[in-house]
Amino acid sequence: VLVDTQCPVLVGVSRKSFIGRMTGKPVEDRLVGTLAAGLDSVYRGATILRVHDVAAHREALDMFQAIGSAN
Repeated sequence: VLVDTQCPVLVGVSRKSFIGRMTGKPVEDRLVGTLAAGLDSVYRGATILRVHDVAAHREALDMFQAIGSAN
């Protein structure tokens, strides 16, 4: 819904409890779940990600964009 407003959408999913509930992982082991949730958010229209692990997200987003432009 917010994406339809043409306003930037910020998403902050780093290490959140929903990732722990879905994966059973403690806070310090939620990077993979955080990356997946962040990439899904970008796929769905988020324009800003608030993250703790900047380098890992940059690498994942670069790969995500490279795969998307390979077609």
